This record gives sequence, structure tokens and C-alpha cells, in this order.
Amino acid sequence: MGQSNDVPARDVPPTPPRLAAGGLVAGGRYELLRQHGGMSGQAFWEARDRRLDRTVALTFVDPLPGEQPPGSATGVLDRTVALTGVYSDGLARVLDVIRGRAGGIVVTEWIPGQSLAAAVAAPDPDSAVRAVWGLSDAATISEEKGLVLGLDSPDRVRLTEDGRAVLAFPGVRADVDSRSDVRGLGAVLYALLTGAWPMDLPEGSDAHGPVDGRPGAAERDDDDELVDPTVAGSGVAPDSAVLAMRSLDGTAVSSADTVRAMVASELGSVPGSPSAARPAAAGVGGTAGSGQAPGQAPGQSAGQSAGRSAGLGSSTGSDLGTTRGADRGANSGAGASGDASDSEHWFTAAEPTDPDVQKRRWQIMAGVSAAAVVAIVVLAVWMLGALGGDRNDTPLSAQLDAIERAAQASRESATASPQAEGSGDGSGASGSDNEDDAEKDDAAEKKADASPIEVSTVTSWQPAASNGNAENSGSAPNVVDGDPSTSWSTDTYRDQFGTGPGAFKPGIGLMLTLDEAVEVRVLELSAEEDIRFEVRASESANPTSLDDTTRLGSGRVSDGEATVEIDAPEKAEYILVWITRLGTAGPQAYNATVSEVELLG
Repeated sequence: MGQSNDVPARDVPPTPPRLAAGGLVAGGRYELLRQHGGMSGQAFWEARDRRLDRTVALTFVDPLPGEQPPGSATGVLDRTVALTGVYSDGLARVLDVIRGRAGGIVVTEWIPGQSLAAAVAAPDPDSAVRAVWGLSDAATISEEKGLVLGLDSPDRVRLTEDGRAVLAFPGVRADVDSRSDVRGLGAVLYALLTGAWPMDLPEGSDAHGPVDGRPGAAERDDDDELVDPTVAGSGVAPDSAVLAMRSLDGTAVSSADTVRAMVASELGSVPGSPSAARPAAAGVGGTAGSGQAPGQAPGQSAGQSAGRSAGLGSSTGSDLGTTRGADRGANSGAGASGDASDSEHWFTAAEPTDPDVQKRRWQIMAGVSAAAVVAIVVLAVWMLGALGGDRNDTPLSAQLDAIERAAQASRESATASPQAEGSGDGSGASGSDNEDDAEKDDAAEKKADASPIEVSTVTSWQPAASNGNAENSGSAPNVVDGDPSTSWSTDTYRDQFGTGPGAFKPGIGLMLTLDEAVEVRVLELSAEEDIRFEVRASESANPTSLDDTTRLGSGRVSDGEATVEIDAPEKAEYILVWITRLGTAGPQAYNATVSEVELLG
């Protein structure tokens, strides 16, 4: 007798079970209520926990089409379980992960409110930036822990009843990374500003129909470029549009921490301050001054918030939700006040910034010392008058750029004047030119006598206490590869580097590790215009602070080049190129790109 035709072929992957409202899953514990979208290998459902009589969110994780079980599902579940260590209002708590032979289910707390699609059906640009604070915080914490949030689809996001965007259906795919999280943040903000989704949907999204539908595709121009939110939407503030577009650009901003700081700045907090670093000073987050627990619905007690994660009966570890719930409950205080005035300021424990104070902060940002601030304010009055009348008619970015250019000209003039006066022959300019020629001759002579120093590795570096991270370290070796077409770049910042209240960080550096400790006598750098930097020696490749390094000299890029002669060289195995001032990339846009660094000894 031949083999029965009823036996399925072993090389044909099984089809995931069809899910439908009213169906029971996980041994009958969860009843499916409504579908909220999905993609290849994942499906998002609202469900009722019949054992604990509560609403939960379920993310069904299956092998991708054509994979043999469990295929990529195991990795998705593992990466999502790791997010249980991320405590943020922008991420729904993972209560349980149920694993099966062909995939699994991620069980998370239900986020009352509305889907992103429903929220952007009538966009409210005024509240859009405030809404993404929690998401940017969750992405930042994930990045700090070496994890990825997986913000790749509008289906994953819900808005709470008080307007906060939350990743409600986590399921971290293999093809996402921290850069895609940054783009996802920009996409959510763009959707909240304009009502349209600016990124391509994940493959297989069409097979999953969310109950509220999805935001429409964002408009593009004739060159297939995304239309700016100020054009695509109505009443969109230019600063909000800049934040969205730069986050969507994977090269302009590469760090979620940068996005979070920009959001905090837009909300009126100083980037990097305690109130901007977390939603509330008390710990994980929540409503400042209200005692409301993070993720807690208005009017819900802290005990209820903590109790939501009790009695899970998890097949992979019942403490997934319990530990986290207890932690949140401990930080929540006695209970929620339900005061609307409190919930309006959930993002910071500080009082709203006085407009006059904020105005002074913007002015201070343009300078690096008290004397410079005075000069800049005077110059600002003149420049703004030249720009034409009413201050409100001039965009803030243009005002700041004008102030910066005037201040720079003032500093250069002040530096040149003593040189001219010191010539002693009535021809100051000629004397200065002669001195410059002499300096160039000395530099050429020193370079001719020097020999190249080998560099073994290069990484980006910043002090441990600085905001953000030492970005783009992977491309740092490009500066010593001898190829001018390759380079290393910083992120793009809204504010210039410095130590003032508006600066995000004081600087960022390239740490060069030499083959052995030698004396560096000349450093040559090829970079974008007007970048300023210091050359420093270090005893280790990762010093804790700038005080652990020794300043050897400084330079400024002119015509794409800078040469620093070190008059008192020290033997060192590690040389730090510490960038103290970025180049101007556009209105409220500052960055630095370095193509080559050469050391001579």
C-alpha cells in the first residue's frame, strides 16, 4: 500500500491559526475582542483576561511566511522580554510572555484611550510634541540598555486619555535598531502634527485590518521628498516641524536621547535637567505633584495600578509584571488626585517657564561668557532692527543665526585689534600679514621635520556626566583611513555646544589610540568650516571627565583645514580631539563632520 495522501509534507510550514473576535486563546484564558493591526509574523489584539477580569493587549508572534517554526518568532519574544527592564511611561508594561512550539503571545497592560489612527483623524499640533515625550524617554532608556523599542508601525501606538503616546503592542523584530526607533519617533510626531504617516508600513500590514484603520500616507513632492509638516498640516509650529523632520532623517539625528532633549526643550525645560530627564522627579515618571503612578489612568488609585500586575500565572516567569508593578506602586504615592491642572504638566515636576525667563535663556545660548552675552544682546538689537521692525516677524532661527554671526564678527575684531596696534609702524594690517606669513613658514618648517604617527584605533568619546551619548563611534575610524571621501559626523543639534543653560552638552571628542606613547608635535585636521576644537593628551582611552586629560593646544577649521602646533608636547598613548564648537548646518542646526586627522611627531 502506498503512503496516505493525508500526511502533510514536512517541508511545508504550518499556517498560523486564524484569529477572530470572540475566540479564546492561551487555554481559554483570553477572549479576543478587537483587532488593532499587525504585520508579517505579528498580530495585535485587544482581549479580556477572563481569569482576572481585566482588559489586556496581546501581540501574537508567529514565524514569518516560509519559515519553519519557531523561526524568527523566538528572537522576537526574547527581545521583547528584555523590554521588561525599561521603566517608562512611553512603554506598556509586559505582563506575561506565553511561548509555544510555533511562536508565542506577548501580554501587556491595556492602554485606555484611542489608537494613533483615531487620534490623528483630527490633528492637534499644539499637543503633539508633549505627546511624544514618553515615547522618546522609552526609546532613550532602551538605547542606554543596549535594547531596541521597535517603533516601526502606527498600529503599535496608542494615546492615553490624557494624550500621551505609548508603545502599546511591543514586538521587537530583527530588522529594527536604535536608528529606526529615532525615525519612528519622528514618524509618530509627524502623524500627530499632520494626520498622515510618513514611513512605509512593515511588510504584511495589509493582511491585518485595525478596527480604527490607519493614518493615510504622507504627501510627497515632485522629487518624492516628504512634504514639511508646516505645509502638510495646519497650524504647525516651525520648531515642531523641524523636530519631526530631523528625527525622520536617519543621518541628522541618530540618538533617541537627542530627540528626548529636543522634546524637553520644546516643552520649555532645559535639556538635561532633572525635570527633563524623566517625566517626574520621583522616579520612573507620572503626574508631577499628583501622586499618580506612571501609566495609571486618571482617578485610579496607586493600589489599583500595582494590583494590575498581580497573579499572572506566567508560563515563562510570573514575576514579569509583579516586580514592575510593585516598583511603580511604591513610587506613586498614596493615590491619584485626578486634578486636571496636574495632568496638564505630567511631563515635568518644574513650574512652567516664565516667558521672560525663556527669552533670556535664548539670548544666553548665543554666548559663552557673561561679557559675550552683553555684547551679543547689543548686537542682537541692531541686527533685528536691520532685519526689519517687529521681532515677531523674524523667525527665531533667523534671529539666533544673525546674533551668532554678529557675535562671531565681534570676537574676531577684538582678537585682530591688539595685533594691529602692536605692529608699531602705523601699518597694522601689513604687520599682521607679515606675522601670519612668518607663522605659516614656521608651521611648514615644523611639518617638514616631523614624521607621521600611526594610529591603531579611533572611537568617539564624551565625559561620563554629559547628556546623550558619544554618537556614531562606529564611523570614527574613517578619520584615519587616508580616504577624504569617508568621514565621521556628530548628530545635528538645535543648540551650539557650550556650558550655558541652553546647551545640551559641552562638546564631543574623537579619542585616538596610538601604537605607543609618543610626543605629538603637529595635528592636522580636515573638516567642515568653523569647527573649533582642542587637542588633549589622555592616560586612558576612556577617561571619566575632561579634567582627566591635558590640554596641548587648540584649533579652528578654515577653508576645510586646521593645523595645530603643540609647543609643549607630552608623551601620550591617547590623543583626544575635543570638539567645542560645531559648524552651522542651517537654521537651528549645528553639527560637525571630520574627514581626516593626521598626527606628526
